[in-house]
Amino acid sequence: MSTQATQINSARPRQRGLHNLNIGKILLFLVMLYLLVPLAATLVISFTGSPFSVKAYSDLFTDSNLWTTLLLSLGLGIGSTILTVVLITPTAYWVQLRIPRARPLIDLLTLLPFAVPPIVLSLGYLEVYGDSHTWISILSLGLVPLLSNDPFNIVNTPQLLICAYVIIALPFAYRPIDNSLRALNTRVLAEAASSLGCGWWRTFLTIIIPNILPGIISAALLTFTTAMGEFTLASLSGIYTFPVYLDETGQNDPYKAAALTIVSFVITLLCVLALIFLARQRRASKKKTGNIEIAAAR
Repeated sequence: MSTQATQINSARPRQRGLHNLNIGKILLFLVMLYLLVPLAATLVISFTGSPFSVKAYSDLFTDSNLWTTLLLSLGLGIGSTILTVVLITPTAYWVQLRIPRARPLIDLLTLLPFAVPPIVLSLGYLEVYGDSHTWISILSLGLVPLLSNDPFNIVNTPQLLICAYVIIALPFAYRPIDNSLRALNTRVLAEAASSLGCGWWRTFLTIIIPNILPGIISAALLTFTTAMGEFTLASLSGIYTFPVYLDETGQNDPYKAAALTIVSFVITLLCVLALIFLARQRRASKKKTGNIEIAAAR
């Protein structure tokens, strides 16, 4: 009797586990269905013809505006990524090392772009750099008037758009770098490097950056994707970027827009797979190096 009771009690957790597993599979299937059905519908629309046509793809790849806007968006994304990383990484390191008490204030400042809609930011840029105001000139120490007139005029130019992209990407880029620095014993490393004769910049470039490289890469990717997909700032600034081209194509030719969506998805998927592959290769190389060091120590 006790043996049967023991078997029944041991079977109940197994049944619960199978039940939870089935529910998990069902939920995963529903999520995948929710994500893939719109993509499948877009794929069907992109091949719509009589009865089957690739005209949307041929029109897309022969459109010069596609390559012009794509190259422009790539340039804006790369420029904003470089500027964001160059500005944020030393700043976060300086705050972590010298003024840790100011960290809550810095965290608050980096979250402010979330409270400012892109349309407000764009109109603010146009107001500041488009019109001459005495108080703006005084507060900027004469920099804004210099950048609003020839030969340094940046109004409605990609340079000003890059500055705007840096601001909207600030919350996404600061957090990974700051988290990497917090996980690292920055002060101890800096003091050890200083005792060995390393200066501030040498310590930062040769010791800190290699240790926080995953955070920097994450910040760079988040900044790049933000810049590549931003529509409002580019549209109000009158700059014809890839998102503006995508919106214009969707209004004028839905079949071409569907083809463009599929192409964008494939490119994004290939980039994600490449990043996963590189991450796995890096982990494998680290594991191999660790095994070699352990074997050498023995």
